[in-house]
Amino acid sequence: MTQRLFHRGYTIEKVEGSGDIQEVYRARLGGKVVSGSLTGVKKSIEWWVDTSMVTDPAEFDALARKQTRQVEEYKGFRLMNDDPEKDEKGWYMMVRGNLMKGTLPALKLYIDRNGEKLRA
Repeated sequence: MTQRLFHRGYTIEKVEGSGDIQEVYRARLGGKVVSGSLTGVKKSIEWWVDTSMVTDPAEFDALARKQTRQVEEYKGFRLMNDDPEKDEKGWYMMVRGNLMKGTLPALKLYIDRNGEKLRA
């Protein structure tokens, strides 16, 4: 039995015989068949709907593997950096729905000074 999913009006099918470890999905976009991981196929459909260009799901999977996010917990706050090797000032955190950006030591200093007000 073929497993079928629907995403933005397109049918995604699980390829028969794909293993449990590496599941392969496929969809038909503009007369072409794309296949890959479920998230990659969904992103290909999104790209097709938005731009009318067929993109291989493997490209989206490769982008996802390249992203290295660094996350540090500090006194109950989550400090994040999406590309720590490239940008030391790229650290950020969300506080009550507001984005705070800066270097890691500067954000930690801000938490140390204003921690009680931020928690309230």
